[in-house]
Amino acid sequence: MLTPYCVANPLTTIRVPRLLSSPITGAHKVEVMVRAGDSVAPSQVVAQSVQAPDFRIVEVAQELDIPAQKAAAYLKVERGQAIAQGDVLAARGGLNNRVCLSPISGKVIGIGRGRLLLEADPEIVRLNALVPGYVVEARPGEGVVIETIGGWIETTWGNGQEAYGLLRMVVRDREHPLRPTHINASSQGAILVGGSSLDEECLTQAEAMQVRGVIVGSVPPSLLGPLREVSFPVVATEGVGSAPMTSILFELLHSLDGREAAVSGDMGSRWHGKRPCVIVPMPTQAAHTIDINAPLAPGDRVRILRGVHRNRSGSVSRLLKELVMLETGARLPGAEVRLEDEITLSVPYTNLERLL
Repeated sequence: MLTPYCVANPLTTIRVPRLLSSPITGAHKVEVMVRAGDSVAPSQVVAQSVQAPDFRIVEVAQELDIPAQKAAAYLKVERGQAIAQGDVLAARGGLNNRVCLSPISGKVIGIGRGRLLLEADPEIVRLNALVPGYVVEARPGEGVVIETIGGWIETTWGNGQEAYGLLRMVVRDREHPLRPTHINASSQGAILVGGSSLDEECLTQAEAMQVRGVIVGSVPPSLLGPLREVSFPVVATEGVGSAPMTSILFELLHSLDGREAAVSGDMGSRWHGKRPCVIVPMPTQAAHTIDINAPLAPGDRVRILRGVHRNRSGSVSRLLKELVMLETGARLPGAEVRLEDEITLSVPYTNLERLL
């Protein structure tokens, strides 16, 4: 029986795609800075692209409250001139003093009809390796794929940010939330691990203490907006809600406490197929192989996805020949699962996720 899976492995081979462009659209010119076989460091730039220029129309006559045909007399710039954001583009003195400021940095490329056309400076986007390892694939016009060995934990939700830093466990139990009191001067540059959740006060304190990242079980729906505004990655192993971290994931992170780690809150896209994750590189060449296509079997670690025991974890004792009855009266094929506290349950396959 094939079931959904989530990687939660202490030592495996990991391939990390670092891509700046869609293989379908290739929206921007991407320059790949390394070659296949090169060794890379987490902060090393592996690809960069120049974004298409942005254009702005500035309504000079409207902002100065003058007829369009008179706007040229009030201009402080000329065609082709370089400008910085906030520079004075035009000004009107007298009793009705008004000033028109530039909304962007760039240059003036058009003047007429009481308007200015501005072209923004090109923006260079640089992508670093994020993890130490070797380039196993260089994709012209897109980026690279980096291979490393270490712990790999896939999560359910992320805020889109990413960082590399020291993993630091700050709670003792998977049900303990991250509190502002856990975040102090020693948290600077660290990736903090909380058990269940966090609040807005934690985000404010983490910004002040220059925290590098946060890993928790769940994030409350009310924080989704503020979480996308912070400067560091936040990932949630269980997703949006109030569930504590699954015990297997919490114990794995606890065993990796004090090691350098990469956290990516990238939710992926239809062509990248990524999930938010935590990667903890290890100085070894030996690693377990993950077979995502293997069918569910006795001994496999699993997480329960729905029902009263949602987010509990354990291992498969046996695959049931008889059907599992649900509260609705429906009968579905399933497996017997022994939870971490020795409770044994019969769970339909549709409610299980393998932890590889």
